[in-house]
Amino acid sequence: MQRSVIYIIISILILFSSCGRRPGYVISPDKMTDVLYDIRLAQSIFNDDPQFRSDDMKDALVAGVLKKHNITQAELDTSLLWYSDNIQYYAAINDTVAARLKFRNESLLNSRSAMLSRGAQSNLIIPTFYYLNSYTPTLSFNIDTLKMKSIKNISDFHLKFDIQGLSAKQKAEAAIYFNYKDTLVKTRIPIESNSHYSISKPSLPDSLLNGISGYIHLKNNTSSGNVLIHNISYIDSVAVVRHKDGLSTRQPNRSTDNIRKESLGRPEPN
Repeated sequence: MQRSVIYIIISILILFSSCGRRPGYVISPDKMTDVLYDIRLAQSIFNDDPQFRSDDMKDALVAGVLKKHNITQAELDTSLLWYSDNIQYYAAINDTVAARLKFRNESLLNSRSAMLSRGAQSNLIIPTFYYLNSYTPTLSFNIDTLKMKSIKNISDFHLKFDIQGLSAKQKAEAAIYFNYKDTLVKTRIPIESNSHYSISKPSLPDSLLNGISGYIHLKNNTSSGNVLIHNISYIDSVAVVRHKDGLSTRQPNRSTDNIRKESLGRPEPN
């Protein structure tokens, strides 16, 4: 009898311990944090931009987030259901997402306040989001030697961004030019789908780097709608909040041309 009671107690303990164990089909807490963070950012776009108020545009924006993280709507729904039954995990995830959003908003506000105090509101190195259309088909930037001094870890410079709203008939291109003392490193990537893109700085001495410039250009635009570039970030940018890659990311093919400074030429986007 006593042995039976012990077996019952052990069984109950095993049952309770297994209730909080995350099944393999449930999205991990770290990844769930990243997904919900991006969804909250998408929701802010719904609220701020009338173009994305329709259900179709909202669905397309969320679909872009799911594609970026390589998950399906069913996987997200199933995971949310499990986390709702294990509220202690969801509460921790929600707190982390809220903290990241708060940090991002405070960083943006502080950066804008600092620029306003210097009378330099238009001198943001790279904006955090941008719309490409037939009227403004190109986002371009130029980081000269002076601006590079404001980037603390230039060795870790990268350009990361998400594309949303690109139709099957539209094509775009991103390019960055790393201007070294006697070398121009050109990096171009085609943008053919609503996805996450990343371009990193080459492994060359920072002391020889004189400037970084680039563009994101919408080609053969046949639609009147906007193509949204969002989550734009570079190292030490106000747009940067902890962001894990290892997701569906387009990586560039890099070509290095050794060109004397006198003959450096940069093609403009078509």
